[in-house]
Amino acid sequence: MNRQPDGIVRQLKVASRYCPRVILNGRMVMNGFHPHGLASGEVRRPALLILLHWATLIVILLAVGMVFYRETVDDKAQRVLLIALHKSFGLSVALLALARLGVRLLRRPLPPSTEMSPLSRFAAEAAHMALYILLLALPLIGWGLSSANGKPVSLFGLVSLPPLVEPDEDLGDTLAEYHEAAAWLLLGLVAVHAAAALFHHFVRRDRVLRAMLPAWLDARR
Repeated sequence: MNRQPDGIVRQLKVASRYCPRVILNGRMVMNGFHPHGLASGEVRRPALLILLHWATLIVILLAVGMVFYRETVDDKAQRVLLIALHKSFGLSVALLALARLGVRLLRRPLPPSTEMSPLSRFAAEAAHMALYILLLALPLIGWGLSSANGKPVSLFGLVSLPPLVEPDEDLGDTLAEYHEAAAWLLLGLVAVHAAAALFHHFVRRDRVLRAMLPAWLDARR
């Protein structure tokens, strides 16, 4: 059996004491540094997932903005255009949500951004699940609402979608109520989601928010 000289053994012991090793995403990190420049224990979400996350937020704000701005407009042609844009942005939200789910499935399991208690992790996962359900359900309800009211639905005038249901005034009224309630619920969850991210960033001072920031913005912090 080959034996290492005692001097080398002592050096290795000292090195292991001052250069702790951390396994991050299946890779060894030594001396607090990650091969890609991140400090040990720091996690970043995939770049495509980050892009889709912020694109989803922007499109949600545009969809909501179209509705509120429409309430200030009297011109019929402009109101028709604004509601058409609202529908298109809403459908885009659903497509972005599907893309995000696809990325998550392909890159699973995603490592946690920070250490959390089981209760906190359950709450975070439940909130994410509710967000994805609403991101998919709300545009579908809107599509059904337009169909029930006999209104056409298209994606920015490029792709015309078939009606989901036959014209039905009573159904249209019901779906309108569901659509409005789901919209407010989505906005509420987005606000809670943003507040939680800010809490992690400014109070707990962990990487939950920074893990989802674009690399160029995170590098400036």
